[in-house]
Amino acid sequence: MDGEAVTSFRGDLANLPTRVDMKSILTAEHFAREREQIFRRSWLPLIHTADVPNKGSYFVYDLPTLKTSLLIVRGNDDKIRAFHNVCRHRGNKLVREGTGCTRALWCNFHGWTFDLDGALKLVTDEQQFDDLDKSKLGLIPVTTEVWENFVFVNFDPDPRESLREWLGPLYDQYSGYFQSHQLLVSNRIILESNWHLGVNSFTEGYHTLYLHRNTARDYQGGKTNPERHRPYLELAGRHHRFSAPGNPDHQILPVEGIAIQYGRKQLPAFDFDCSMLPPGVNPSRFDKWGFDNVSLFPNFVMLNGNHWRAEMWFWPLDERRTMVVNRAYTYKPKNLGERLSQAYFRSRGRDVVREDLNTLEAQQAMLSSGAMAEVVLSRQETCLKHHYRVMETMLRQN
Repeated sequence: MDGEAVTSFRGDLANLPTRVDMKSILTAEHFAREREQIFRRSWLPLIHTADVPNKGSYFVYDLPTLKTSLLIVRGNDDKIRAFHNVCRHRGNKLVREGTGCTRALWCNFHGWTFDLDGALKLVTDEQQFDDLDKSKLGLIPVTTEVWENFVFVNFDPDPRESLREWLGPLYDQYSGYFQSHQLLVSNRIILESNWHLGVNSFTEGYHTLYLHRNTARDYQGGKTNPERHRPYLELAGRHHRFSAPGNPDHQILPVEGIAIQYGRKQLPAFDFDCSMLPPGVNPSRFDKWGFDNVSLFPNFVMLNGNHWRAEMWFWPLDERRTMVVNRAYTYKPKNLGERLSQAYFRSRGRDVVREDLNTLEAQQAMLSSGAMAEVVLSRQETCLKHHYRVMETMLRQN
């Protein structure tokens, strides 16, 4: 079956690489450039507004990629701000970890206290300091914007684009979608794998027929699309998304049937009715739609389904190690039956992700051997081609 006969491609498809030189990418020198020219200049989604729900709520977000920790705070004016999590006195980490709610931010080293908007409020034994100007010693801010219920930051002192410009055509297409879900499970893991390999693994569906043949054997494709070609694939500025084909011929197992009876179809069976979803979800309105895969450059991937979604961050620690943060969301349950149903689908999703992560370490090990320099990419891996084109473009910019 010809790829173009199944997949509707959208966006700028010109000059996409069909081969990628991974040997040069998987180096310390290349990662050093990525950290400064990509991660410090990109809009990075970190948390949701619900993670800092009230005035005074804070969230400590450690970012090893940029060797810093951020303190994300909802102020008394209800505005969400991000600061470097460092006391302006002697550089102590202001809040060690976790979340909470407070009236002020207090350093346990010498008692310096900051308002929720970052202003230095109190210096203990202040008369012992010479030429101290508290107005110049507030917490160091990081540019912050909110899209839907995502909190984004940008480490560039003068961002070259607004968040709206960065997200481009995606910006206005998801109204209300994310707010309809609640957190089901969150975890993180350190992988012996380069961050690019992680993003790549979760932005193509070519592997699903083979890698997930036991955990999710027939959840995509079906008789009319046995190779599971993507029905829709779009390159949107620096980002990309595609729709995965659900399988109308999926055979529901007995335990899965019980979960569906008391809840909703999520994975591996899908609810094909997308009439209530915003235009960004299943943008082509494919009738046998399973879910969307949306990748926001550089390192964030979402799987957006009808009653669920998953979010994954791939934070590089260095050129060969990555911290993966995985959060799953689902519809808000009304009773115990729906909670049990969600637990079943959570376990199915967990098993699939484990297969992906295990393969990343095996791939890293062999690519690091130097036996082969390049990887080759098919049309069904167009999102990977686009990812590396965007990478090269940002690395060329001054």
